[in-house]
Amino acid sequence: MSLLILALLLAAPADEARDHYKKGQTHYSLGEFEEAVKEFREAYRLKQEPGLLFNVAQSYRQLHQWEQARFNYRQYLNLKPDAPNRAEVEELIDQMQRRVDEEREQATRVARDKAAARNTEALLPAPHQPVPQPAVAPPPPEPHAARWAGYAALGAGAVAEGVALLMHGSAQSAADTFNQKYAAGTLTTADASLRDDAQSRGKLATAALAGGAVLLVTGAVLVIAF
Repeated sequence: MSLLILALLLAAPADEARDHYKKGQTHYSLGEFEEAVKEFREAYRLKQEPGLLFNVAQSYRQLHQWEQARFNYRQYLNLKPDAPNRAEVEELIDQMQRRVDEEREQATRVARDKAAARNTEALLPAPHQPVPQPAVAPPPPEPHAARWAGYAALGAGAVAEGVALLMHGSAQSAADTFNQKYAAGTLTTADASLRDDAQSRGKLATAALAGGAVLLVTGAVLVIAF
């Protein structure tokens, strides 16, 4: 369906309306639909011929502005309920409504996908934090400094044990999360690293625990012996 051919009266401001109408036809034929909309709308302002609203709607449809097209089709039928092309226009109104619904559904889907991507990023494990490595027991210090060295070793050992406990808790938490998602069947690609992350943190916790024990024993021996 193309434009309606209208016979506008040759009287001011009808003659000016006719000029805008003809310009609109020319723009429409050239595929210049934005300009066609402007000319048809200006013609309607000068002479309220319902058929001009149909041509406005056709131009908006070519611009894929479905909501505007639907509105002008309806206005056309409201002003000309006995229009000979009423059945065709009603079908066009239904088409425009479907296009509007599709665009809204797509916008909702895009927003939902973006929210899911943000949630996935939030579930990614945090970067590994460096864990103190087990210290090698130093050579026996001079007797006058041995006690102070023992206290230092005891302090470092206590810190290492604390770090080990934190890492163990973190590893257990990661493992629990993985097991829960596995049992629920909700594992995603982003969750694939949870098990490896839990194992890695568990190994680091074990290493820190062993190093702390060495430091504690060394410190106790130095304090007691000197």
